[in-house]
Amino acid sequence: MTITGVDRHYDEPPASVDISSGECAFPLMMEATQGELVSTCLDMSKTRSIGYVIVIDAAGQGTQAQNYAKFAALMDNLETAIEALTIANFIDYEITTTGDYPIGGSNYWAIVATLTARST
Repeated sequence: MTITGVDRHYDEPPASVDISSGECAFPLMMEATQGELVSTCLDMSKTRSIGYVIVIDAAGQGTQAQNYAKFAALMDNLETAIEALTIANFIDYEITTTGDYPIGGSNYWAIVATLTARST
């Protein structure tokens, strides 16, 4: 998934982040569930979830106001990208923000999304 305004996209969480190269994004490990089986809609109880993180800036840099402004724009761009996905008929999502996301021993300002895809 490509997010407008995010400079680098990784296929897995990076061991460290060089924020001077701009924002970066990466997925987290997936989860899958099988709900109660209902005879008329067996596939509708299957879900797959994945976390998606957008790292904005290192924490503790005195950039709170700028990061809050970036949150708003990048959350809009993230929602646009999620709504364009065609991997499942139904995709639910939850988006949170934090100034304390840990990567490689440092903390970062980040947007953290959980996407849940349901079968047909």
